[in-house]
Amino acid sequence: MQQPHVCTRNGELSHMGHLKLFSLLSVSSLALLAAGCASGNDIGHTAQTITFNNPGTQTVGAPLTLSATANSGLAVSFTSATPSGCTVSGTTVTFGAAGTCTIHASVAGDGTYAAASQVARSFTVNPAIGPTTTIYIAGYAVTSKSVATADNTLAEEWQLTSGSPTATATALSMTSGMTSAQANAIAVSGSDVYVAGYEENSTSRAAVYWLNNGAATTLPSGMTISEANAIAVSGGNVYVAGYQENIAGSGNAVLWVNGTATTLSPPSGMAFADAVAITISGSNVYVAGVAWNNDSDESAAVWVNGAATLLPMPNGLVGDYYAGGIAVSGGNVYVSGFTDSDADTDTAISWVNNGAATTLPIPAGILFGEYSASGMTVSGGDVYVAGSGLTSAGSGTAAYWENGTPTTLPMPGNMTNSPATSWAVAIAISGSDVYSVGSLMDSTAGVSQTGAYWVNGGEATLLPMPSGTYESWTTGIAVATQ
Repeated sequence: MQQPHVCTRNGELSHMGHLKLFSLLSVSSLALLAAGCASGNDIGHTAQTITFNNPGTQTVGAPLTLSATANSGLAVSFTSATPSGCTVSGTTVTFGAAGTCTIHASVAGDGTYAAASQVARSFTVNPAIGPTTTIYIAGYAVTSKSVATADNTLAEEWQLTSGSPTATATALSMTSGMTSAQANAIAVSGSDVYVAGYEENSTSRAAVYWLNNGAATTLPSGMTISEANAIAVSGGNVYVAGYQENIAGSGNAVLWVNGTATTLSPPSGMAFADAVAITISGSNVYVAGVAWNNDSDESAAVWVNGAATLLPMPNGLVGDYYAGGIAVSGGNVYVSGFTDSDADTDTAISWVNNGAATTLPIPAGILFGEYSASGMTVSGGDVYVAGSGLTSAGSGTAAYWENGTPTTLPMPGNMTNSPATSWAVAIAISGSDVYSVGSLMDSTAGVSQTGAYWVNGGEATLLPMPSGTYESWTTGIAVATQ
């Protein structure tokens, strides 16, 4: 718009002209500034930022209330960038499908603040647990951690049920006179849940198992130290595999059946043994573990109805090697484990029917010669193995293999510091869903070890820390379908 030209006779603006021009310029400038604010332009306005923490792994059917703030104090609004899987109404997110959900947080500008840059957060959404399915996880929690005193542990059982986004933790009872306990394995038979482990005090350690969170049942042993490492239930019989040793350190693998102990003699040429995994097929009892001689050379072993066999070392590898899991399906016996070579490197391996060992492929991001396998299961002819390895940064990464194909298990999206470390130790199948359990730690932040689980290779979900404990570990998993 052309401005009015008001002059005196000598060509200068009159006093009235100054006022009119100033008034017109002021109105024009304010209008431009207001238009800039309305359009998100930050000219003449204070910048604002959004703080929107990643909410971490979620579950289908369990709504999430979002929370974010702007440094301006203005209201934050949320929208879903993945509406096919998650939708937003106000601050509530509803999850309709498993996968990845991405939420955008936005704040509009006003007369003081410019519009904030949009912030996006993506996280894993786990499938819902079926209405007739319950997931049970065994482990333990540490009540204190001090250089000057020994750690005290509590045996723990976590339970995941349909419609509940958070697991519940239950501390298992200890026999009078015992000060620490640890759960090493878990099994389900019908509506009964069995957990195997041990209790100890300053002078002894005793193998025990718990039934339905009740009082511990002590397994008989004629030695000072005994541990229960694995448990299975079949035909109404309770089978527990473990280890016992005397005060001099001499001991052997042991199998308890309904509380009666039988020593599992080591394979020929070996002096000692330890049993770590068990499975039952028909009337046959299969136990996996490790045996060693007086030179402390350790080798993986399998017992079938008490008869011991050494498993072969993979071709081209030397050093110690161990069995960590065992499963039987279709008449085939599967064993998982790892090598610990003389060069102090590990390799994940597996065996079928006591045949030649197979090296499992290296999961993405894990160094060659720095990974291992532990628990395993077979479902519908598919073989699943849980394990972990080391990255080039020296941190651990959980993984699992399905029919030999590896999947690296990611940390939670809300764990932002690094390097972070994780391990997977056991695995179970529920319908079409794969549950891996283990532990993780955020080393940069100094966060202690925390039990966790993964579903179908998605981000880890932290298990709740039992009240009054410092850190937690998981050791086993079982699925119950009613």
